[in-house]
Amino acid sequence: MNDSPIHFTLRQLHGVFSSPLAWGIMVGVGVIAGITGPFSTFAHLAPAPRIAYWLLIVVGSYGAGTIGATLAQALILPRGGPLVARIAVLGIGASFPVTAAVALISWLFFPDLSDTGLSLFELYIYCLFISLALMGVIEGVVEPQLERRRDQTTPETVKTPKILDRLPKELRGPLSHMSMADHYVEVHTDKGKSLILMRLSDAIAETEGVEGLQVHRSHWVARDAISAIKRVDSRVVVQLVTGQTLPVSRSYLAAVRAHEKGAAR
Repeated sequence: MNDSPIHFTLRQLHGVFSSPLAWGIMVGVGVIAGITGPFSTFAHLAPAPRIAYWLLIVVGSYGAGTIGATLAQALILPRGGPLVARIAVLGIGASFPVTAAVALISWLFFPDLSDTGLSLFELYIYCLFISLALMGVIEGVVEPQLERRRDQTTPETVKTPKILDRLPKELRGPLSHMSMADHYVEVHTDKGKSLILMRLSDAIAETEGVEGLQVHRSHWVARDAISAIKRVDSRVVVQLVTGQTLPVSRSYLAAVRAHEKGAAR
């Protein structure tokens, strides 16, 4: 049940593709590119397939880039790092899957990739520089602005649970769940996990502001992190939005069932 780089990546991907704003931007960029037809696509494709091509390129690149950048971050810089290092790692990590996605989608429309006017190496160089530039904007401009807005949010508007103050700054995000690990509590957020030397009961006391429930003597989960409650091999488990599962003990089964009924209304 450890929070692996794959789980971290799936959370980030889910966040991207569940955002109406992100979809609006992707569709807008894809339609504009489809109308203008850059990289010789105007001459080689009719309007409808050209728009379809660029929509696939934008959505595919966004998804592939998110996967590559997030995996690179989780494997190489799990606790952050200098701005230049973050941009380099994220940009290079995104460039390979983006190039693969663009090449595959282009092959579906142009069996002879030379019709695009770019060799595979030239395509990679384009994707690399675009990925580095995009990560530079995100890490150097967008993220600092979002962080300042979060810092300026008044406590009356958003009550931040005290447990987050114990985490490294780069891991502070919406709580997912907490689990005992020997004498430590493993605190999971949408940005990763961290071990804290304390009792689970004390950690739960510091989650004020987040609705959640204890499902086992060793596990607590935020209500928003629960995607389903089901039986696996005759045992009741809580399934999280990340796909992970947490066991439910008999002592806490009634509370879990009460949550299930409330969520179904």
